[in-house]
Amino acid sequence: MTEATTGRQYDRWLSGRSLTGLGFSFLASVPGSMIVNTPVFQLDKNLVLKPEHRVLDVGCGRASLLQILGARVRFQRPAVGIDLSRRMLSVGRQEVRAAGRSDVELVQAAGTAMPFASDSFDVATCSYVVKHLDDKGLLSFLRELLRVLKPGGFAVIWEFAPTGSNVLNAWHRWLLSRGVETCNLRGYGELAHAATSAGFEWVENAHLRPFLLPPIPRVSIVVGKPPEEWRERTGLGRARRAAVEAAQARAAAAAAPTAPDTGPAP
Repeated sequence: MTEATTGRQYDRWLSGRSLTGLGFSFLASVPGSMIVNTPVFQLDKNLVLKPEHRVLDVGCGRASLLQILGARVRFQRPAVGIDLSRRMLSVGRQEVRAAGRSDVELVQAAGTAMPFASDSFDVATCSYVVKHLDDKGLLSFLRELLRVLKPGGFAVIWEFAPTGSNVLNAWHRWLLSRGVETCNLRGYGELAHAATSAGFEWVENAHLRPFLLPPIPRVSIVVGKPPEEWRERTGLGRARRAAVEAAQARAAAAAAPTAPDTGPAP
């Protein structure tokens, strides 16, 4: 499924009067964002955001995260949010105007084709977007994110994560795809591998905590675009080496013989 299709599905879902659509609309508001994105209480401090930073939020929805961060940091240049849902952006623009804010700019655009020059942003955030992307789309998005970040810039991505239970994962995918069809749950290893494949040389677990609701696990990752002098000093980087080692371990595990299922013990 393309990003444009996902955007249209969100618009249809949120334009209706279903209980799930109304619930999602609330969770996309500033109060709702505090519930599903509880780490935003400390995000400005954890990311050491500064007024001179130019900030991008991919999949910004109603721009709730940008409004929260902007109220705390007072950015010198408007923070930019992109989303493909016309409905979400329309509500977001109304809320930004009603709040008298001039420090938030909203643009309809896809994460895989951002209308910005290379090396434009110091910090980027992305929440609950990558589950809608297949592996090819995820790689395209991460490459585009790498392009728009300035040298020395970084991005934090968080998403719903899989559990160790196939049954529970299926239930979570059903819950998370009430209005939009695609829902790919990935763990940290998959996201880190995709990020290093896209060209990021600094990839770490962001360990964002806590997430209160809904009671579904989250995964968070921070990726960075090191300055040229850092790259010259460190070479390939430990994150990329770790990704290669992880890929080799997965291949070895897949090639290992599987013990037959003998059924439950008597």
